[in-house]
Amino acid sequence: MSSWRAGDILRRCELRRDLLAHAIDEVWRSGSPVVRDSAEDRAKLAALALRRWRGFGRRSKVTHPTDEDRIEDLAKGLRDACEATPGLAGPLIEDYRYLAGVIAAVMTEPL
Repeated sequence: MSSWRAGDILRRCELRRDLLAHAIDEVWRSGSPVVRDSAEDRAKLAALALRRWRGFGRRSKVTHPTDEDRIEDLAKGLRDACEATPGLAGPLIEDYRYLAGVIAAVMTEPL
């Protein structure tokens, strides 16, 4: 018999999502120009970040990806999803990289 249960996995997913939402809220409180004011927008951002993080393996063409590769991919995905004209985001990419780093820390933290 397996030592895990579906309910345990669901609780871990919910905990990860809650930790991610809290981390994004903290980035917003610190004055980040790339995190929106609306709690609903921040929840959507958390969901987007989860999907992007988990889908990295399917999108990546890098043979041996590093943490930096994942963070860069996440930052670009967040930028592309949040900016009306992603190519004009300019220096905001640094803010997206910072946000992606915060998200990466939550996603790699053991539960």
